[in-house]
Amino acid sequence: MKQLSSVAIIGKPNSGKSTLFNRIVGGRKAITHAAPGVTRDTMREKTSWNGKEFTVVDTGGFDSEGDDALQHEIRKRIVSSAVSAEVIIFLADLKTGPTSEDMLLLKSIRKLRNKIICVVNKVESTNDEIESNDFYSLGFSRLFTISALHGRGIGDMLDEVVSRLQPEDTFHSVDDDIIKIDLIGKPNVGKSSIVNKLIGKEENIVSEEQGTTRDTINLRFKYYGKDVVVTDTAGIRRKSRKSRGLEGLTSLKSERSVGNADIVLAVIDVSNNRITKQDIKVISIAHKARKGIIILLNKWDLVDKTDLDYQTFKKVIHKSIPFVEYAPIITVSAKTGTRIGAILPKCFEIQGERIKKIPTPEFNKFLNKVTSINPPGYYKGGIGKIFYGTQTDIKPPTFTLFVNNPSYFPRSYRRYINNQLRKVFTFEGTAVRIRFRSREH
Repeated sequence: MKQLSSVAIIGKPNSGKSTLFNRIVGGRKAITHAAPGVTRDTMREKTSWNGKEFTVVDTGGFDSEGDDALQHEIRKRIVSSAVSAEVIIFLADLKTGPTSEDMLLLKSIRKLRNKIICVVNKVESTNDEIESNDFYSLGFSRLFTISALHGRGIGDMLDEVVSRLQPEDTFHSVDDDIIKIDLIGKPNVGKSSIVNKLIGKEENIVSEEQGTTRDTINLRFKYYGKDVVVTDTAGIRRKSRKSRGLEGLTSLKSERSVGNADIVLAVIDVSNNRITKQDIKVISIAHKARKGIIILLNKWDLVDKTDLDYQTFKKVIHKSIPFVEYAPIITVSAKTGTRIGAILPKCFEIQGERIKKIPTPEFNKFLNKVTSINPPGYYKGGIGKIFYGTQTDIKPPTFTLFVNNPSYFPRSYRRYINNQLRKVFTFEGTAVRIRFRSREH
């Protein structure tokens, strides 16, 4: 498998490295605080921009004055991360101006200068832009000015970053040949029994006692020559019952494991002919993580079909969980093996939807049609205009629309675009992400 390119963020303490790291990877992965020196360990996270995947590395703050063993180790790791990176983001702080700390850090990696992008953080206004010119004294012919906190200038900076990465196939992923499947659900809904039937072995302990599975269990096997990793997770409990102790830890691990999956099998016990609030919460975890989703109605053999047939229960699910109408629903019985054989083929179908790429001309033809049928209206002081759009990522399929002002597009219109996209291009079983971006930024 090909190793992803590495992009290292370096700078003196409190320059905003962790804030920028969180901004790039799209979440609060690194701890941020106003006090300098909060980040000491090196953090790594995979992300993508314009279809190119890479690993972002957040390093500790470079402190030249610290003499203790810890500061020495931090400086050593910063240089090591810079050496191994394909691109280095040198982050300077507008508020302090160019400092001796900046100069010493650049001196320590002077042989890597051709890999460095000089970025000035905390630039919020036109006056700040003028002040940022002071950083040309560091010897760079071009500066990128950003606000990591508010997102200003991030797009231009990332465009420059990915332009320096080694060329590769668009949307290439190091994990394209492996499909990772997670089973999640409440305790005792039959996840382990389903896993055992899927792989044809008694790999997991199955018991009527709730909470038998205490940790996530990864099982790897071949399916028609393709690598599959199935993760059986501990049951996700209600908040009131997972606030402390081992149960809280295992529930948290189950939720986190979803982030590494391609497809999530959300298992619901339907032997009682109902769906619970906890079932809804479990499915929402997969939806919020933008994963492929299949809803498995387990113990279907125990359902009284005279009271509740498949179509009726499907309507109940769509009414209770309207945000996952895109997810297929399969009735199964882990005890009898009914329809267990339909699960893996459907997983591969959804994975195909998650890596599907829509050519830009075809996507813009679609945009022109749906916006002519239902043009954007007046909202928040203006009328939205879409100039063009393109697919910028996969897993999940992600589309970026370049517009006059993102704030002119209400949530209802964004839903309209998403719904029409599904009608034309399907995307069964997977979330779809649509981003609105100002053409001027």
